[in-house]
Amino acid sequence: MADNQYSKTRKAAADALIYWAKTGMREFTMRDAVNDYLEASGANRPSIGGEETILAHRKIAANRLAIDCIYALSKEELSKVDRELEGIVGDLPRQSVGVQR
Repeated sequence: MADNQYSKTRKAAADALIYWAKTGMREFTMRDAVNDYLEASGANRPSIGGEETILAHRKIAANRLAIDCIYALSKEELSKVDRELEGIVGDLPRQSVGVQR
């Protein structure tokens, strides 16, 4: 993925988080944007460590998003974002293994 596209995905996810934290609206749009960013960042790629490594990479990427949101949010809004990101990170994407019929 090109750096420009990655940056756009990251900014879109941060903007969606900020909007959701301030208004409480567009939760599903925010979740989709965050999941798109997690995918674009490579956090969902399987590696040697398995599920634990994927979870750790997702947490790191989510922390980057939270840092991107700090400037625009109050303490309460940032706590709300942290809790939501924690929930999103814990929902690991299920990957099919083997042959499907």
